[in-house]
Amino acid sequence: MRKRLEDLEHSQKPIRVGLIGCGRFGSMAASQIFRTTGMRLSIVCDIDTQSAINNLENAGIPKEILIDTSLRSQISNKINSHNVVITENLSFLLESDVDVIVESTGNPEVGAYNGYQSIQAAKHLIMVNVEADVLVGPILNTIAKSNNIVYSLAFGDQPALIEELYDWALSTGFEVITAGKGTKYLPEYRKASPDDAYTRYGYSKDEFKKNKLNPKMYNSFLDGTKSAIEMCSVANMTGMVPDIPGMHFPPASINDIPLKLIPKSDGGILSQNNVVEVISCLNRDGSEIVDSLRWGVFIVITTDSKYLRNCIKEYGVPTDPTGKYAVMWRPYHFVGMETPISIAKAYLYNEPTGSPQNQTCEVVAKSKKNIATNEILEGEGGNNTYGVIVERKYSIDNNLVPIGLCDKARLTKSVKDDHFIKFDEIEIPSSNFAADLRNSTTNY
Repeated sequence: MRKRLEDLEHSQKPIRVGLIGCGRFGSMAASQIFRTTGMRLSIVCDIDTQSAINNLENAGIPKEILIDTSLRSQISNKINSHNVVITENLSFLLESDVDVIVESTGNPEVGAYNGYQSIQAAKHLIMVNVEADVLVGPILNTIAKSNNIVYSLAFGDQPALIEELYDWALSTGFEVITAGKGTKYLPEYRKASPDDAYTRYGYSKDEFKKNKLNPKMYNSFLDGTKSAIEMCSVANMTGMVPDIPGMHFPPASINDIPLKLIPKSDGGILSQNNVVEVISCLNRDGSEIVDSLRWGVFIVITTDSKYLRNCIKEYGVPTDPTGKYAVMWRPYHFVGMETPISIAKAYLYNEPTGSPQNQTCEVVAKSKKNIATNEILEGEGGNNTYGVIVERKYSIDNNLVPIGLCDKARLTKSVKDDHFIKFDEIEIPSSNFAADLRNSTTNY
């Protein structure tokens, strides 16, 4: 890959990249793309161009090459130079000659629209927006394939990294029992509100505001919603499912993983194989676990070969006492900073770093409290709902609403605490692109 990127650089034909959304993830990705041989950050599209410019400057991109323009006529000349065009107009980006678009807005409805339009414009799409991916990703991927366009999850974010481990295991003849990630989680976090997010992350309120961190997004990291979304993305890529609705979220160190995340018949907690799961870096009393996988991803593998099991154990890989199950892991994820891998793979090889094949699972909404009739739901990371991963059939059979369709929806019936929100209990805003796309597609 690096040789082919060097060739593009030397021939002055770099991969031209457009970025939609320049927040936390977007600015990290932009900074890395800017520094990657054989790529050019050509256009950044954001509804707040000044904020985008500030974030790009903070990410180390020189102010003098950032060109804020609302004029279509200036786009073509500027992106063929070493400048970075900043615009609030999506159509300018779609009509430009960029090769790959990175969608990193984090909003499911907006991401669904941007992703659809990017594919229609014949641009390879790197979908950072996992919220949109779990809602309409299989649909977008089908459309992309029919147009010979790559739809890909972003390398560096957990779903694509888990997919890489999963792909490695199956491609080398192992069986995967469990795949997942680590996070900071306690059961009481399910009821967390955005106002609590900064303290749980060790920030002061002023630091949170100064760093322009989104309280709802960070709250979704804590209340389990983001973990459910990321594992749903993995499920839709691999066909894996949660062992139980909502997953177990057990506290575990790296060495605990091959002891706990294995079948009950062998001393673990799982009732089936081939499942997605999330482990916590906190014991249930809130104390930190030594040698946890706070930022990493993992898979638990096995083989029917006793010889190979012994070989794995001899190489120092953590296993259960019998040596039947072993854990493979990556201790970190460089969110945003590894996006160039996805860009290069899409452009150079016409391949994704993971893409959803089927709607295997959904992330559905559950109430955080008693909610009265006519109350407006807040969606991911809000005060009144959180997301839970369930199998698609379970969602259909129980008429459950995806968390991605809940934001600004009106509750038409009062519901109790910890209640699964159902379609006949809410009124979704009439103009919702993601909902319309799902409704217009067979089996949704």
